[in-house]
Amino acid sequence: MTASVAPFALAGGTWIFVGVLVALFFIFVFGYYTRSGSGISQTPYRRPDGPPESPSELAHDITQDVQSWQRGTEGRHQSRRVDTRAPIDAAVAQALAQWRGHRGATRQLTAPLGADDHVRGPDHAPAVVVWIDASNETCRGAYRLLSELADGGEIRLAVRQLPLADVHRLALTTAEALEAAAAQDQFLALLDRLATTSFPSTEDSLLDQAAALVPDGDRLRQDVGAGVHRDRVIEQIGAATASGATAVPAVYIHDLRYDGRISRDDVRRELRT
Repeated sequence: MTASVAPFALAGGTWIFVGVLVALFFIFVFGYYTRSGSGISQTPYRRPDGPPESPSELAHDITQDVQSWQRGTEGRHQSRRVDTRAPIDAAVAQALAQWRGHRGATRQLTAPLGADDHVRGPDHAPAVVVWIDASNETCRGAYRLLSELADGGEIRLAVRQLPLADVHRLALTTAEALEAAAAQDQFLALLDRLATTSFPSTEDSLLDQAAALVPDGDRLRQDVGAGVHRDRVIEQIGAATASGATAVPAVYIHDLRYDGRISRDDVRRELRT
């Protein structure tokens, strides 16, 4: 009798061991494909009293006119995921820290359109100013929509830069490449290319794309490498701070920050207000 019980006891122990292994396997897989292990940020939009940042990488809106997208101001989370793969320029980091510290202090546009602005649309149309991080798809989607309104003669659009360089790996390089292209009168041409094609995944491919659009590609590469236009980017971040921009894209209509949906109907309604 005793001899017949032993095999069953042994079999039972084996199944328990197998069950433990299976449980550990699922725990490992679950951990890998969630926030800590997958490398994909699931961080939602910022909470109202937290720092502005991008949406989750899985939540980027890729629609042409951002009809269903609203600014991220209602999210709830405890921490901000920051890209640490490359050191951020100290002056840029300081400018971004000041922006986060003073965001929303005003809704008034403090710097109206000027000669240094990158503008599209007729002179007689109502002025609309937008700050963007061109490395971010949501910003590029908003730019596409506003550009269509500008090309249709409904607005005069000025594009300014607010690269979240401590959040998006290519943000600062993209901003500086755009300013280097602007030095050769190709700012909008490069921004259009970035907004309407697959965004480059590396700095080299980004610079290749930018260099191909300007008369002197070598000069553009040298300008970006030397940080020739970094002060200009920092100046635009400071202007966003002074104007109370709370997130990107930050849109100003009639010299006031517009906090509604970025859709054709809503922007047109605001223009009539």
